[in-house]
Amino acid sequence: MGTDALDSMPFRAGEAPCPDAGKHLLIVSYWFPPANAVGASRPVAIARHFADRGWRVTVVAGAASAVPQTFAADMTGFAVHHVPDSWLTRWSSFRGERTVGAQRLSTALRLMSWPDHYWPVAHAMKRRAFALLRDGPRPDVVLSTALPFSVHAAARAVARRTGALFVADNRDIWARNPYKWTAPFYAPFEPGHERRMLSSADLIVAVSEGMSDYYRTVYPDLSDRILTVTNGVDKGSEVAGRHLGTPPRLQLVYTGILYGERRDVTPLLRAAQGLGRPVAIDFYGSEPEIVHQLAAEFPGLAIADRGKVPRAEALRAQAEADATVLVVGTDPWEDTLLPGKLFEYVGSGRPIIALANDDSDSGRIIARHKLGIATTNEADIANFLTLLAEQGMASRGSVPGELTRAHQLGILEDRLAAMMPG
Repeated sequence: MGTDALDSMPFRAGEAPCPDAGKHLLIVSYWFPPANAVGASRPVAIARHFADRGWRVTVVAGAASAVPQTFAADMTGFAVHHVPDSWLTRWSSFRGERTVGAQRLSTALRLMSWPDHYWPVAHAMKRRAFALLRDGPRPDVVLSTALPFSVHAAARAVARRTGALFVADNRDIWARNPYKWTAPFYAPFEPGHERRMLSSADLIVAVSEGMSDYYRTVYPDLSDRILTVTNGVDKGSEVAGRHLGTPPRLQLVYTGILYGERRDVTPLLRAAQGLGRPVAIDFYGSEPEIVHQLAAEFPGLAIADRGKVPRAEALRAQAEADATVLVVGTDPWEDTLLPGKLFEYVGSGRPIIALANDDSDSGRIIARHKLGIATTNEADIANFLTLLAEQGMASRGSVPGELTRAHQLGILEDRLAAMMPG
């Protein structure tokens, strides 16, 4: 992460908070509202939960310029300090409207950046945190949520300076992540960097049991520090009861990125095209070129690219559809994925069609709570679509307790309470 003048200055904490002021949580996250990205949902939910539980919460966040600023969230009761993108982050972030030459330049910048192209922002976030805490109370806990992985270094520096617990929250793995583009000369160093960073954390949080198992296997000496806290359905986001239904047509909705060939939606499309009845599939926030290609390959389906929309509009589309579509993948590594999108779909109340192995983390949750179907078998998908078209499925009236955000963040809160003195 480099050094700056603040690193060499003695830390000067402000007056200690009054005993009734509550514990102080400092969150360091690049993604945060109003940035409309799925990575912003978890950190704002953490801030909201702990603020509602009486903690003093301070957030140092990025101000992502590469995504729409349309994520409306309740941020009352805690302070948020946004740090703007650096020139490196701006120019290396993906933007679909750029020319081919500009896209190649941005790709080259991403590949050349270590540990990622967000590091200058993370460095500035560290400086902002030091400045804020110079005249304020010390944090009891400093929590960073990645990706980007560079935010962990910023949080670690602040935790070390203040004597706070350092919590490394991970929405994805970093080293050995097959979705991550890495310059060949950096790849050999990434596992060691990840180990050193996670070894310095007092608590390592993963978003699925599969991810926790992965960390325990790769870093067995850190097993006692690893905790699973999944994403969950946010209070007030349940929108069941708005299902429209327009028989005989089936309306399906997919919200999110397709990641090219890594998110293969074609088993569903083949099953739907052979159904013998009209099926419409709307894609929100997906890569337009991939959606247009799918529309050309499956002319019997009404495939539409709805573009990037405010989060509230995407949630409404999910609730009004006959079913929502989740594409996780079938590689062994992908069996450990438990995307935040799954919990959005749970909140919609509508059935889920997940293109995933039935024994994956996502598949097991879907089966255990009877949320829909998890398979890549076209015949099974076709049977599910036929049942959906002929009989329909009522929206779920409630969310299973263990799938709520409050339940999951309660696990984190209880663990922190056990770790903190007094």
